[in-house]
Amino acid sequence: MTSPPDEIDNWLAGDVTPLNPPPGSLDRIRRRARQRKTRQATIAAVGCAVVLAGAAVTPQILAPSQQTGHHGPPPVAIEPSSPAVQPSVNQSSHTAAPLGNGTQLKQHTTLSKSWTKPPGHFRPTSVTFVGTGTGGVIGAVIGQAGPPCASKDCTSLAGTSDYGQTWKGVSAPYAPGPTGGAGVSQLRFANLSDGWAYGPAIYETTRGGWPWKPESTYGQHVIDVEAVATRAFAVFGTCTGTGVNYATNCSSYSLWTSVAGSRTWTPVQVPTAYRQLTSTSPASSAAPQLIIAGGTTAYLLTPSGDVLSGPTSGGSWQLAGRAPCSPGPGSASGQASQSPAPGSGTQSSPASGNKGSTSQQGYNAEFATGQHLLLSCESPTAAAQVTLYTSTDGARWHPAGSLTVTGSPTSLTSAVKNQAVLATTTGIKYSANGGRTWQAASFVGAGSGKAGPAGGFSYVGMTNATQGVAVPADAGLGSVYVTSNGGKTWHRSPITG
Repeated sequence: MTSPPDEIDNWLAGDVTPLNPPPGSLDRIRRRARQRKTRQATIAAVGCAVVLAGAAVTPQILAPSQQTGHHGPPPVAIEPSSPAVQPSVNQSSHTAAPLGNGTQLKQHTTLSKSWTKPPGHFRPTSVTFVGTGTGGVIGAVIGQAGPPCASKDCTSLAGTSDYGQTWKGVSAPYAPGPTGGAGVSQLRFANLSDGWAYGPAIYETTRGGWPWKPESTYGQHVIDVEAVATRAFAVFGTCTGTGVNYATNCSSYSLWTSVAGSRTWTPVQVPTAYRQLTSTSPASSAAPQLIIAGGTTAYLLTPSGDVLSGPTSGGSWQLAGRAPCSPGPGSASGQASQSPAPGSGTQSSPASGNKGSTSQQGYNAEFATGQHLLLSCESPTAAAQVTLYTSTDGARWHPAGSLTVTGSPTSLTSAVKNQAVLATTTGIKYSANGGRTWQAASFVGAGSGKAGPAGGFSYVGMTNATQGVAVPADAGLGSVYVTSNGGKTWHRSPITG
């Protein structure tokens, strides 16, 4: 028996003829697909632009995968709580370093505010200490750090608030070392805010280390800088020496001054005969030496041995008198020794040499100030014999005592009455009775020994009756030496975190 036909089954089993879309439908579908792709590409491009803009303003730490020659996903941009100090880059111009080669500009570290560690392999060349206004002092060293760093010359700064027991990173000028015309190797601070990095170029900061701005030297080399309050004095030299010898082969010198924050230097008013100080021997380039006494009077020992003096507040200088001996030729760093003004709590140092270094000359002077002006003179007939002279005004000098040294004197300092400390190429000697008798200092620290580091010291400075600092001639030691007992014993202070 068969079932009756089902109408629905018959309809489903029949052939189906598809209907064509309305005219123009396929064209509209293609057009809408193209529009959708365009919108997606635009959104992707906008998102990329937002990410790039954020990268331009957000401090970043670059992972190894971002360095040249490496590939991988970019790291997350995170502001570190304690970023590491990166030495500045050796650049021939004053433009900022590319991202990844120098992040120091982003740290804004200063003498009084730092949260970073000093860069590795620090080689100090100059040191300065300034009073905090509350009875303490803060110090800073300048030098070259690395390798590794972005280039072979990495000018860097480190500061200490506990006289060398610990060190922190401080923002440094973006400049090479003294290997180029734009380089710096010396450091002076007048207070916690105003400082100058120089030799042979010069940079200034008015915020304790950030930012540093280059100043014009009118084509000359900056040989020496001293500062107090808000004013600085500088010796500019017309020199042909290059590299670390930037202060050698100088035909003439002149005295300049600048007010902190002005970024300009003007000639100091001196007697006409001293506007251009010519070296007694251009080949040796006897370098003038600047010191500041009591915070109120500045003195300049000229290449001829004449002494000029003037007020630190500004104004004209006059001839004070003549010293028993004259300065010697500029050393490798071209700097002469100098010490802090008594009571000012400020001191600075030269780099691997000293201002007016005695070198092999037997008559060279080391100029300093303490309770009185001090001058050490090597005997022209016996280089190992040194005589100490004192003066109250730079006009009349009196012999105070003598001593025999091995090597050559490089720096002289004093902070209180009857104190005298003399650095040499073999060690340090001190006197507590105005120079009548002298004793050899002892040294504590790895590789020091009782005689001190090999090569001796390029600079010594006393901040007060007990505290002092000395810079070894060998910057590769990565340390300075400090004393807390008036120069009798010196402890090595590595420039590390």
